Amino acid sequence: MMRRPAVMLLGVLLAGALAVGAIIVTRPRSEETGGGTPSAAVGEDLLLLVVRTADEPFAAVIGSTGGRPGALVVPTEITVSVPGQGDARLDDALQLPPDTATTTVANLLGLWIDHYAILGRARLAALVDRMGGLDVAGRTMTGDEVVASLEGPEAGRSLAFELALKGLLASGAPLEAADLAESDDANRALEILGQAERSHVADVETQEPADGVWEATPDAVRAGLVSAFGGPDREAVKVIVLNGSGTPGIGEAVARRIVPDGFSVVISENASSFDHARTLVVVGSSDDVGLAERVRDLLGTGTVNVSVPSGLAPVTIVVGKDFGTG
Repeated sequence: MMRRPAVMLLGVLLAGALAVGAIIVTRPRSEETGGGTPSAAVGEDLLLLVVRTADEPFAAVIGSTGGRPGALVVPTEITVSVPGQGDARLDDALQLPPDTATTTVANLLGLWIDHYAILGRARLAALVDRMGGLDVAGRTMTGDEVVASLEGPEAGRSLAFELALKGLLASGAPLEAADLAESDDANRALEILGQAERSHVADVETQEPADGVWEATPDAVRAGLVSAFGGPDREAVKVIVLNGSGTPGIGEAVARRIVPDGFSVVISENASSFDHARTLVVVGSSDDVGLAERVRDLLGTGTVNVSVPSGLAPVTIVVGKDFGTG
């Protein structure tokens, strides 16, 4: 179930600052500045591979960020921000439409993921058997045994998936388009998987700040990216998105524009009203105006303002009716 973070205080502060004019307004986006979604900043394709079992999905990001090919296992028990929908466990988010699930994982990493592929339990088992078995931690396992390890005791499933993925990549598994239950581009997905043959597999370290609640800190995500791909060695810039236009799907549309440039939507909520004609990109310090201008240019519209800092993220976007979701 999606959970909405409380941002009422943020909304009150922001609305109050805008109302009394306690802001510094910089120039709006010029007509010459290009908008739209840029390609991944590091110039290489990444693939979200989702393996679905009877109990839960598993996820890994595979490919290259411009350094070396690698694979990053993403823990599915963690709570993530689903742009436009609130917070959820990642295993629940992976059950959403694939485009939304892919955007959610990209938002977690602050790094764009170009393609997705889904592999079901039956097709995984058939693939392993076609290979003559899979070497998992020194033991040759049949397809049914690999699937059983992913559906075994909950405490060991993540490790089982990581070991299985290492075995698949080490073996150069002869994946075919028919092995994929779903993909946005099966041929490209197979190319990315082939290029990752025998590549390093890393994971994202998790912590449990409250009983039964797991999270991956920005530092843990950063370390995982460095270990898997050699980088980028930086933390994604946090952004709050407030829907001031009333158009559904705004949070996800904004994420698609800004995540490729190293931003991450940490809160997406409705604004106090839906009558915002013009998009505002708000920062809490004049030192961050350049950051806000980057966001504005990625959105393709908007005016930059300096206002009361939210204390939750350095950038807040109040999306107006001038923002196009296409």
